[in-house]
Amino acid sequence: MAKILLIDDDEINNFTVDAILKQVDFINKYVIKDNGWDALGYLQSVEATDDFPDLIFVDINMPEMDGFEFIERYEAVFWVNHQHTKIKMLSSSMSEKDRSKALNFSCVSDYVFKPLTKNKLADLIN
Repeated sequence: MAKILLIDDDEINNFTVDAILKQVDFINKYVIKDNGWDALGYLQSVEATDDFPDLIFVDINMPEMDGFEFIERYEAVFWVNHQHTKIKMLSSSMSEKDRSKALNFSCVSDYVFKPLTKNKLADLIN
């Protein structure tokens, strides 16, 4: 069973991912935040609990704080105590530059193209 945090400002993508997560039986809990600031606040509030996510999906292009800025802050604050948590960039960007930049972060384990499907999710969890 996995706990998931999705960070994305795209309402359509969030609606789709929400529908997928409701259908699978290997997800224990999931939370959706529409920006990096709210996600960091959420992580801070659950850091010392069993609710800290096992998997974080983060989009690249978001207002206020993009995915790369979120990851920089995540690594500075949370990574040392939560190295079991996997971060996957979930993006529509096909740019090799974005993919390479994302995978250069220690905490990022994968770069996944939107849309997220049940099959992709199952592969990523396993």
